[in-house]
Amino acid sequence: MIFPFFPDVYYLSLAVVGASVVDLDTSFRYRNLVLMALAGGILALILQFFKITPFPGILLISIALFFFVAQHRGFVHSIFGTGLAAACLALFVISFQNILGSLTPDLRVSFLLTSLILGIIVLNRGLLILYALLVTIGIFLTPLTSFNFIYVATALFVGSLSHLILDLFTGNGVKLFGPISKHRFGKITGLFIVTLWLVGVALIYILPGEHYLLVNYFLQLPEINLMEIQLNNFNPFKYLQSLKLA
Repeated sequence: MIFPFFPDVYYLSLAVVGASVVDLDTSFRYRNLVLMALAGGILALILQFFKITPFPGILLISIALFFFVAQHRGFVHSIFGTGLAAACLALFVISFQNILGSLTPDLRVSFLLTSLILGIIVLNRGLLILYALLVTIGIFLTPLTSFNFIYVATALFVGSLSHLILDLFTGNGVKLFGPISKHRFGKITGLFIVTLWLVGVALIYILPGEHYLLVNYFLQLPEINLMEIQLNNFNPFKYLQSLKLA
């Protein structure tokens, strides 16, 4: 549902990951969690060996443990749970992009590697080949986009919300505001949200001039120059605190 509000291919790929990560709390997706934890452990060891902060690897391990202990259709299947999951993934992306940005001057390469690694860890194997093909073609054939933490977090969060919206049309519904509220929302709420989305899409194509409904126009933060960040003392939390709205 993030399209067409966020048309950049890189951020669309993150939205796909966000939509799929919500179901990592199911038993048949434990293979993905084991893969995520292993990838995080290997990444942390490699970074530590080169005297680079192991934060991205440790964060991947923490995310895997979080989903492993989560109950299916529990906290993760709520607005607060998806927000927390999206924030953790966004922190991983900005940290990992920081490392890749120091290794390659081409942002397209770092964007592609980040999207593919997240896809391998999170997505079902049946979707992975098509996902990898579309992301590769899209990133290299479309204009280069900027890297922005708010864009990353928004794409992951809205992607996760789209999963919840689809679950509203199932028989059990969704506890959107759990654990604060145990009320289950269902098809009526889903139809209302879909209607709002359709209205927003219609406005984008009807209103003339710049489309201020697009997230790219609505969210404005300084672009991140990945080459200027020192890897050995990079702290994503301090960096986020230094960001200010334009």
